Amino acid sequence: MKYMFISDIHGDVDRFNEALVSFNNEKADYLVLLGDTASSTSRNSNELISEELNKLNPKVEVIRGNCDSWDFIEMLNFETFDLDNLFVNGKIATVTHGHYYSTINLPENCGEIFLQGHTHIPMLQEVNGKILGNPGSLGRPRGTDLRCYIVIDKEKISLKTLEGRLVKEIVLS
Repeated sequence: MKYMFISDIHGDVDRFNEALVSFNNEKADYLVLLGDTASSTSRNSNELISEELNKLNPKVEVIRGNCDSWDFIEMLNFETFDLDNLFVNGKIATVTHGHYYSTINLPENCGEIFLQGHTHIPMLQEVNGKILGNPGSLGRPRGTDLRCYIVIDKEKISLKTLEGRLVKEIVLS
């Protein structure tokens, strides 16, 4: 299976729709949003995004971020999580937003892969045998103009721009 991870949309419907195009272009099987999907100021954008996410169910998971209101969460017709462990192609991927746990404060029972959002800075690296990643922010990138996502398939984990350009790749052993 192929998994795609995005984060920190902050209600930017245009960037979310671009991410859905990338999801389809990647031929990904499952989409994970790593928090801060909603806008704190626009109920309309939250409704538009939640409608699209509800259409993707059961091929989508939403991790709650510190900016995701309960009003937005209640618009979804599936369960959301603060932290989850996903079995991804023989590896355990621990996913969270990043405001409770982070690459410098890993949770107990963390998998071989740890993915978070929250910082708005895209990154992919291997540290002490763990793969650490952050797709950055689609809505409000920091420190770069890159709007990225992460894809995990059977052979590799890749950080790519919304246009599909490879930024960094780690081969899975």
